[in-house]
Amino acid sequence: MTDFTITEDFPKIEIEFDKRFSKPKTCYDYLFKQKWPNGFICKKCGHTKYWVSTRNLYICTQCEYNHSLIASTIMDSIKKPITYWFKAMWWFTTRKSGINAVNLKELLGFGSYGTAWCWLQKLRRCTIRQDREKLSGRVEVNEFFIGGQKSGKRGRGASGKTIVAIAVER
Repeated sequence: MTDFTITEDFPKIEIEFDKRFSKPKTCYDYLFKQKWPNGFICKKCGHTKYWVSTRNLYICTQCEYNHSLIASTIMDSIKKPITYWFKAMWWFTTRKSGINAVNLKELLGFGSYGTAWCWLQKLRRCTIRQDREKLSGRVEVNEFFIGGQKSGKRGRGASGKTIVAIAVER
């Protein structure tokens, strides 16, 4: 996966975000600045001149090597407009209570729950740091059950409930 680091002031409210990233061109321009902050440089020959294809590939004018802004990212081989991905990432990172596949499906107008679920899995996977260190020092641990109210046994061993464990380093 290609790492992108936000190096500028990013919109803090949704209205600002919508103004800035409502068109595919602005999304690609943002990714371009993240990938090449000092301007385009061909990774094959080092040339600095390019042209953009209708498929948003940046093609070196010297060696004609194709550069994609979304290759090796979670957006690789997308079928939906890039603005949908930007909006999904906005909701994923800014909602305090998180977002689930049903919400994402409704918010983006997807016809398929599976598409929304797949997108969220990709987003969740990319939030895990590969070289993360184990928790150390003072660690607090808690557990709880998810599954709504049902008659029958309560707490541990209740049928239809899923246990969730969480740990945090203080």
